[in-house]
Amino acid sequence: MGSRVLVPYDGSEGAQYALSHALHVFDPAAVSLLYVAEPAGDSAAREPDSEQSETGQELLEATRRRYDPPDRRRIEPVVRYGRPVDEILGCIDDSGIDHVVLGSQGRNGATQLLLGSVAEAVVRRSPVPVTVVREPTAETPPGRVLVPFDASGRARDALTAAFDLFPEADVTALYVSTLSAVQEGTEAILGALNSGGNERQDHTESVLGTAKELATARGRTLGTESVTGDPATAIVEYAGDRAVDHIVVGPTERDGITRLLLGSVAETVVRRSPVTTTITT
Repeated sequence: MGSRVLVPYDGSEGAQYALSHALHVFDPAAVSLLYVAEPAGDSAAREPDSEQSETGQELLEATRRRYDPPDRRRIEPVVRYGRPVDEILGCIDDSGIDHVVLGSQGRNGATQLLLGSVAEAVVRRSPVPVTVVREPTAETPPGRVLVPFDASGRARDALTAAFDLFPEADVTALYVSTLSAVQEGTEAILGALNSGGNERQDHTESVLGTAKELATARGRTLGTESVTGDPATAIVEYAGDRAVDHIVVGPTERDGITRLLLGSVAETVVRRSPVTTTITT
């Protein structure tokens, strides 16, 4: 559980959802509430706009008074001047941030993050875990948590993070088996010879067995499921069909500062998930 959480804040409904989530899920961590005063247009001015900065400070102070009980003072208002993505990433480095919580700006259907949006850019480039909040957070922690699992190091880290973040939740590890058209044809032939189906089942059991071992080592019970299909689509559909409250997923790729490649499974899940989603590092 992080000791300092960053919540970018602009007063919007999504930002309020993010702050509420951070305060409830990450209690008693300190919360850095960040307002970015952004240069107008293509302005390259380096000096902060005093009027924007003052507006931001007033907004953060009003928000702190609303959400922060006087006896706790968990919220620290922070105002920075520049491009939102750069300032969010800079604040992570400068302030010892352990976790970022972002509000998602909905548009239509299942795709709730606009390509190139601030949220998506932060998800790609953040050196710490990021949670994208879809909806109002209940005062009680999530009851059903889904972790896509393929036995990779990233998936193991995601499962461990789910156990740490949600100690009381029912956690399910989901393995998605993918088959190309050629593989499907080959498996059909091998299945007729009673070998292909068995090999696939053995692999699935091995992957989910690894998840169960991790759960046992943590003293946790774990549900396991397997489906076949496109990974991102299967994960999103499973979450919607099974009333999952939260998804915790590991990044698909790491490549320098850009740890999520465009079109990766993890990124697609974040963009399309019907529920709040955390990307681990």
